Amino acid sequence: MMDVKFSAKAFCKIILHAAKYPHCAINGILLAKVNGNKEIEFVDAIPLFHVCINLTPMAEIALMQIDELASKLGLVLAGYYAANENLKENSFEKAYHRIADKIASNFTPSFMVVVNNKKLSIECSTSVFKVAQINEGGNFKPIEEQNIHTNPMGSTERVLSFLMLNKTYNELVDFDNHLDDISLDWMNIPINKQIEGFIQ
Repeated sequence: MMDVKFSAKAFCKIILHAAKYPHCAINGILLAKVNGNKEIEFVDAIPLFHVCINLTPMAEIALMQIDELASKLGLVLAGYYAANENLKENSFEKAYHRIADKIASNFTPSFMVVVNNKKLSIECSTSVFKVAQINEGGNFKPIEEQNIHTNPMGSTERVLSFLMLNKTYNELVDFDNHLDDISLDWMNIPINKQIEGFIQ
């Protein structure tokens, strides 16, 4: 079974995105570095949408820009994350989107991450995520919870608590925010620096 790791940046930004828009469905892209066939590490999360997650033209624009960024950093688009607006809904099928298909067609293995809204809190662990490998035909192969980790362990959870208590989620910029005001940076460099500074 493949191990799936989330860097502090990737883990925290997914949770911050869900926390900023608890009343909306949200989605985003996961950038990874591949560490052989037994492990993948998501090193960053790029928040996409919270208004209308099915806007295909906007998604195409976002994917092109994210792909360009990933190429510069030597990373790959290897995952898709989502949270449903319904508190009780956390199935892969309901969170599924054509963007996940697009990622799967360009990178194998690709992954789907669903936020379990019922487990969202200031002190989240990886149990807040359901992770599955996307197989051909849009089928999902769930990853066991013991194979999902944060990197670094412990520090990641502490930095998330700090960010949540300081309501840093209000500063998070997704593509919807960027499209409303292009001066807002979807790369979230200030938040990235905050996270990196905390875990060093």
